[in-house]
Amino acid sequence: MKKILTTLLFLILASGSASAQKKTKDILKSTNIKEIEEYLKNAHPDDPKKIVLKPKLIALKNSAWTKGAQTAKPMEARPVMTDIPNRFMRNSNSSDAEEFKKLIAETSDQHKDKTVKLLNAMFDEDITGKEAVLLFRNNSDCNLVLRIEGKDFYNLAVPAHGENFVTLNKGSYTLNSNVCDVKYTSQKDIKKSIFVVIENPGTPKSEVNKDAAKAQKEEAPVKSSKKKRSKK
Repeated sequence: MKKILTTLLFLILASGSASAQKKTKDILKSTNIKEIEEYLKNAHPDDPKKIVLKPKLIALKNSAWTKGAQTAKPMEARPVMTDIPNRFMRNSNSSDAEEFKKLIAETSDQHKDKTVKLLNAMFDEDITGKEAVLLFRNNSDCNLVLRIEGKDFYNLAVPAHGENFVTLNKGSYTLNSNVCDVKYTSQKDIKKSIFVVIENPGTPKSEVNKDAAKAQKEEAPVKSSKKKRSKK
């Protein structure tokens, strides 16, 4: 009798474990917003699936919003702004501010196309393919225009405390921007999709370049100090 009970208990536990593993595996294929939100809410801070699921959740919510769902609201990765608050641009009359307004006011059709490319690159990435996704998170207090220069050139508007992404041809690029009046420059050899995060100028180790397998930390841009005049 004890052997039968032990066997039944083992089968129940094995079934529950297999079900949990299947659910975790299937979450990457899920298009259910609530299901993904629940997973992210309970996920371990170092869970590598979060890097993929967060942009996917943003894309799904924005897709629902552009389709006109009554309960849908756009997420911060795609803010639609006509008047940019001055506090988010140190020099609100600068050419960067005007370019930011122009770039961020993308049409719904353009955004849908970008979303499709993002999801395709994230989930069906082909190492032999010619394209990759650069997902850029701006944790600084200022809007910025990220200039991506290499064999090809791209300009990407990224709102303060927001994120944006671009599908680009694989290769070596120089990332340039003006982060709260401080020059930001970084070299990237993009061979697969990456996630870059930047903080406010002067914050130690503020930029993080992540992919599903590895995280690489880099130094942040720091304001250049003025040379003190020597006393005679």
